[in-house]
Amino acid sequence: MRAGIVGCGFIGSEIANLIDKSKDFRLIGLNDIDERKVKVLRKQLKRNKPKFMSLNDIIKKSDLIVESATKNVIKMILKNKNLDKKNKKILIMSTGGLIMNLGLLKKIKNCEILLPSGAVAGLDAIKSVSGRIASLTLTTTKPAKGLEGAPYIVKNSIELKKINKKTLIFEGNLKEAVAGFPKNINVAATLFLASKFEGINVKIIADPNTKHNIHEIEAIGGFGAIRASTINLPSRNPKTSYLAVLSAMQAIKNMKSNIKIGN
Repeated sequence: MRAGIVGCGFIGSEIANLIDKSKDFRLIGLNDIDERKVKVLRKQLKRNKPKFMSLNDIIKKSDLIVESATKNVIKMILKNKNLDKKNKKILIMSTGGLIMNLGLLKKIKNCEILLPSGAVAGLDAIKSVSGRIASLTLTTTKPAKGLEGAPYIVKNSIELKKINKKTLIFEGNLKEAVAGFPKNINVAATLFLASKFEGINVKIIADPNTKHNIHEIEAIGGFGAIRASTINLPSRNPKTSYLAVLSAMQAIKNMKSNIKIGN
């Protein structure tokens, strides 16, 4: 299976190294807005030496496209005329970008879209009760450093370095969360896509005394209650949980497995 990667940061690099070692895939192309990242990654790879490709060429020539860039590239990918083809698959990490382009997402009929569970547990159960949820809350707790530069933080002049105790800094709906914390809140977007529940309440807490990214889900309805808590160590990128990387890698491994576990 020919594979191409869009976004060669930490996640893209980890996935590229996995694919490079697999006999089931051949990595043919890399794309990043910063071509230096492509050069660095290309030197790490042992078996394949993929070329720098335009976004269009990666979508056109790859059987598997891995998006590990930012939410801003999602619209361009979904609109590309070469995407919606049979036997083509795309793995999307920036699920926040899908929330902003649901109309385009619904038009995709042939390409298989893979959304790893990422840094959160419990999505199988949430999918099972979709349509039966009365309330759904996501509470995300992160080290202050992991929230630096977020538009909501900048707009509201929140001085993260002055926070000396666990502090709720945001509470709102999904669209507000995705807009205010685009690099932190893919979990909320994935939760919506699994639940189809419009009224998700998102809370974001800054905790100067933790080294973990913590995601807590609570869903209540006629089925009872689902509570799931995931305590993640950050990756080398403090905005990304390492579990999100492992989840993406497992989704790729599952493509060649004849045993499917979960919904």
